[in-house]
Amino acid sequence: MVKILNNNRGMALLLTVLIISLILILTLRFNTSMRASLTSASNLQDNVALNYMARSIFNAARAVLSVDAAESSYDSLHEDWANLEAAANYFSVFFDQGQGGIKIADHSARLQVNSLVNRNADENDENVGAVNEVQEKAWRNLLSSEEFELTEEEATGIVEALIDWIDEDDEALGFGGAEGSYYQGLEKPYTPRNGPMEFIEELLLVRGITPELYYGTAEVPGLSTLVTPHGTDGKVNINTADPLVISALTEQMEPDMVDSLLTYREYEDSDLSHPDWYKMAPGFPEDVVIPPDLITISSSYFEISAEVAREKMRKKVHGMVVRGPDSITEVIYWKTE
Repeated sequence: MVKILNNNRGMALLLTVLIISLILILTLRFNTSMRASLTSASNLQDNVALNYMARSIFNAARAVLSVDAAESSYDSLHEDWANLEAAANYFSVFFDQGQGGIKIADHSARLQVNSLVNRNADENDENVGAVNEVQEKAWRNLLSSEEFELTEEEATGIVEALIDWIDEDDEALGFGGAEGSYYQGLEKPYTPRNGPMEFIEELLLVRGITPELYYGTAEVPGLSTLVTPHGTDGKVNINTADPLVISALTEQMEPDMVDSLLTYREYEDSDLSHPDWYKMAPGFPEDVVIPPDLITISSSYFEISAEVAREKMRKKVHGMVVRGPDSITEVIYWKTE
């Protein structure tokens, strides 16, 4: 009788231990689940907050561009829109938590790929669809820069391929041109645009343009920062253009001339309100003339990059805007990362 009683006590103790263990396991799992749910909810909340913060900063940049146009008839690197990156630390003032930064890049300071081919609203214009020779020379000058280490033939071939990419016919231009038959013959075939380029990344699809030429290196900027698919007037803002772009504006441009222009425009007291200010730069030769059709002192297309961070989360908003004559900016596209 005593033995049976002891067995019952042992079984009860065992069951108690098993029940307590089961409760403990369920409690731990419930706790883990709750923590995961809370973390997920917190991350979702942070993600939504960061998204609105990034958009707010993006729109703040648009406002800066609008105010700038209302206050000044020309654009230069001395203006607020060109120095917003340095003010990144001040964005935290506008938010209870998190930090933000912003950068504006002037696409009107670049060579316009779509200007290689003349386009006009008047369809009866005999020049519509023809190669713009002034633009073609500028592109050849750019690609022939010693920084890119291309031969004259290679530079010419790339320009011809670019023209074929955006023109509407299917006839290859010169020896370096490339139309549908070339691209369809590749291992992974595709069809050329045969119209205005829409995104800068399309350059990577054009014959002769390598990733290194597109992205650049630590020493040499790539075409992705020197040219643009935005704009059709073919004019480059000489006040904000990269030295390589300035050197491409005329075959007569020498490195010391570029340095002279850069030095002149760095001084805040320099008069940059008219396109031919370059003639006043100290040491710039009087007989060197930049084609008037190539230069301007105002900008219309701007690339805005806004980034915000909160703890370990980050959010980026990247987009392109065009500023019209009424000083209002319109968004061409934007994407959130």
